Amino acid sequence: MSTSERFSAFHAEPLFSELPKPAQTPVTVVAPMMAMPPTLTPKQILVHHSADQWEEFIYEWVSALKEAEYVDVVRMGGANDRGADIAAFLTKDKTDGPWHCFQCKHYGKAIGAATAYPEILKIHSAVAEQKYKVLPERYLFVAPKVGGSFVQLLTKPSALRTGFFEWVAKNAEKLGEEYGKDPLRRALDLASRSDFSRFEAGNLDKILEVHSRTPQHVRRFGTRLPDRPAILAAPPEHAPKETRYIQQLLDVYHEKWGCSPNAPDEAHAHHKAGPNLRRQREAFYCAEQLRMFARDSVPEGTFESLQNDVYSGVSEVEEDDFPTGYARLKAVLAAARDMPLGPNVLIHYVKPEDRKGICHQLANNDRLTWVQEEL
Repeated sequence: MSTSERFSAFHAEPLFSELPKPAQTPVTVVAPMMAMPPTLTPKQILVHHSADQWEEFIYEWVSALKEAEYVDVVRMGGANDRGADIAAFLTKDKTDGPWHCFQCKHYGKAIGAATAYPEILKIHSAVAEQKYKVLPERYLFVAPKVGGSFVQLLTKPSALRTGFFEWVAKNAEKLGEEYGKDPLRRALDLASRSDFSRFEAGNLDKILEVHSRTPQHVRRFGTRLPDRPAILAAPPEHAPKETRYIQQLLDVYHEKWGCSPNAPDEAHAHHKAGPNLRRQREAFYCAEQLRMFARDSVPEGTFESLQNDVYSGVSEVEEDDFPTGYARLKAVLAAARDMPLGPNVLIHYVKPEDRKGICHQLANNDRLTWVQEEL
């Protein structure tokens, strides 16, 4: 794809890519009221973000973009960012190859040319001094507010170039002291040969549209989750991921009704074990569907927090003395069904079968055991 095609593709409907998750501590639980529509809109909330929060938000957005098929996205912000807060790489060569630059600006007023010109000089200087090998193919200014005149200026690269060099001329003495005469000359020489169409301004509506489909959106803005998909029935054949919890259930049926612990078909055919096994598998797949829903809708760790809440509520029941593993299984599932759950954004989406299924997920990892050997 040519550079111009990549530029035009940015303004098309955005897609998604599997990319590294934002490097930040996730907020895995929220108060129940967070499930209600927020008082402030996402745009209003962003206005009150700090500069660091704004950069985190932009990082989350860039990480969700697929249109350029980035191989990596890196936060480079700081005092020595050399004109790049966030860099997105199109190849493994990173800034030695084609890359995109995102400059984050979070001011109380709309940014304009006066904000952009120093950053344009900075990125040209960084490349002229070989801090980066090549200029980014695209350089986006991203801010909560972008001045209308600046947006119009960015649509006319030749006028942007003219304005930039006029700004340099007015500030020549100061810039010479800041950069040094020779480094400034090299930066301006590169700028004179540079394609100024690389400079753009991010559209906040489009940015929010993409971000709304990420798991980070509900954490940042407290918005409603999407509707939970319909729950699919458990497949007829046991999947490899079911191995351990199924074996635990077979041990229960062996102890309770004499079914072979090594023959699932025998348990399925049993007039009591069979229906019980089918119900437990349906519950397991219900919880698995909730886990996948959480993976795509809320920050990493949210579902695991819910699992830990269930485990905390049933673990002492599991430790009690029971005459059979079947009795322990029934008691733990009843406790999971009836226990209050802590504040978690998923709480309004949890079904009774999810609670039972989470117990089987825990049994799948040997955190719960139904048939326990006497010590």
